[in-house]
Amino acid sequence: MFKLLLVTVLMLGILSVQAEFDVQEEIAKFILLANECREEVGAKEADIQDLIHRLPSAGREGKCLRACLMKKYEVLDANGKLVKSIALEHAKKFTNSDEDKLKIAGTIIDMCSAMDVDGDICEAAEQYSECFKKHAKTYGIRLEI
Repeated sequence: MFKLLLVTVLMLGILSVQAEFDVQEEIAKFILLANECREEVGAKEADIQDLIHRLPSAGREGKCLRACLMKKYEVLDANGKLVKSIALEHAKKFTNSDEDKLKIAGTIIDMCSAMDVDGDICEAAEQYSECFKKHAKTYGIRLEI
């Protein structure tokens, strides 16, 4: 179950640390939303596995699964654009407002939100996910499963 929380953190482009919030509640919320999205977009188990293992989506359903989750967490708007303020709020929660970690998360959010993404919301979600992963690696952030 902890794997799903780490996937959520990566999707939001923020840091995963011990935080003072209910981890079990966050995991339950993620599972609920992931199942809703899976049904909405027709995703398969392989799409879920790609998400869990931080792999690029193999097909359209996987990309749309990511978009659906990002929209449900309100970090992606209806036009497929990253909502920086919401992403930063999630970062505060997952970093327990640690100033150094929050600064890095903010930098990553800024860089990814500034990029030009595809007009297709599913493609945009995939591009944001890859951006988060790339910059997390650049900053030495390791999200271990």
